[in-house]
Amino acid sequence: MKIRYILIFLIISIFTACKKDNKEEFVRPVKIQEINSIQNDNFYIDFPAQISPTQKTVLAFKYAGAVKDIKFETGDFVKKGQVIAVMDDKDYKVNLDAFSKKYEAARAVAQNAEIQFSRAEKLYQGGALAKKDYDNALMQKNVAVSTFKEAAAGLENAKNTLNDTRIIAPYDGYIDKKIVEVGAVVPEGGPVISFVSNEMTDISVNASLKDVENIKNSSNIVFKDNSSEKVYPLEIKNIAQNPDSINLTYPVTFTFSNLSKDEKFLSGQTGTVTITVKNNGKQEILIPLNAVFEDNGSNVYLFKNGVAVKTPVEIGELRETDKISIVKGLKGGDKVIVAGVSKLADGEKVKTLGGTK
Repeated sequence: MKIRYILIFLIISIFTACKKDNKEEFVRPVKIQEINSIQNDNFYIDFPAQISPTQKTVLAFKYAGAVKDIKFETGDFVKKGQVIAVMDDKDYKVNLDAFSKKYEAARAVAQNAEIQFSRAEKLYQGGALAKKDYDNALMQKNVAVSTFKEAAAGLENAKNTLNDTRIIAPYDGYIDKKIVEVGAVVPEGGPVISFVSNEMTDISVNASLKDVENIKNSSNIVFKDNSSEKVYPLEIKNIAQNPDSINLTYPVTFTFSNLSKDEKFLSGQTGTVTITVKNNGKQEILIPLNAVFEDNGSNVYLFKNGVAVKTPVEIGELRETDKISIVKGLKGGDKVIVAGVSKLADGEKVKTLGGTK
C-alpha cells in the first residue's frame, strides 16, 4: 500500500513539473527588421488625392436681377455656347427697343444730311452756293453723323446688355452645382452656377510647407487609383503660393503626363499620389509605423539576446503609407521588433519569426 502511494505521488510530481516546464518554455515569436548602416537612395511620401476637373468656373450674370430660368440640372452635360440660365429681361428688352428707335431715327437724319451736303458741295464748287450755306450744310452733316454713331454705339450696348441676361457655357462641361434657384434675385456678378470642364485630368493634394519642397525636388510622381489599382505618371501643374486659410496646407495640383484617350475619370475619384525624393546623402532610418508605441514618449522594442528591450526613440515624418522616420534612438545593426508589439512587455523573452533585414 505504501509503495502505491509513493508511485501516485511521483506521477503527480512529474506531471506538475512538466506543466511548469511547458509554461516556462513558451517564448513569444516576433518579426524583426535589422537597421542597415547604409540607407536607400530614395524615400517616398504618400498623399491622399482626388481627381478634379481641368477647369472649374463660377458663372454669374453681369447685372443684378431675378433668375427667370435655369435650363439644366446638377450633373447635366452642357456643350460650349449653350444657354445655361436666363434672368428676367423685360426691362432690357424695353431698353433695346428704345435704342433701336433712336438708331433708326439717327440713321435717317444722317442719310438725309449726307444727301443735302452732297448737293450743297456740288453747288458750292460750281459757284452757285455761298460759303456760309456750304459751311452750314457741312456742320449739319457732321452733327448728324456723330449722332448716328452715338446711336449705333448705344444700340450695340443695349444688345450686349440683353445678351448678358443669359449665361452661356464657356466650354464643354457639366453643371457642378446650382448656387441659386429660379426666382432668386442676384446682385451684379453674384454666383449662379458652378461649372466644370468635361476633362478630368487634374489631381489635387494638400501639402505642408516642407513637403512642398520635397514635391519640387521629387524625381518621380505617380498616382494610384483606388478603384482600379492602376498607376499613372504625373507632373506638377501648380503649387499655391499661399496656404489654405483653414488647415494651413498648400494646395498642389498635378496633371497626368501620359494619359490615353480611352482613360476616363470622374470628378471626386480618389487615390494616392506618391512622390520619390532623393536622400541627398542623408541617412534616414525608416521603420513600420506599427513598430512604434507610446509610453511616456515614443518607443520601440529592440531584439537583444532573445529579449524585448524597450528603447525610447525620436520620430520624424511619416513616409509612404505605413512607415515613419526615426530621427534619434536607433543605429545600424539594431534589430527592431516590427510585429506583435502590442502584446510585448519590456524584458520579455522572444524569438525571431520570419525576420527581415
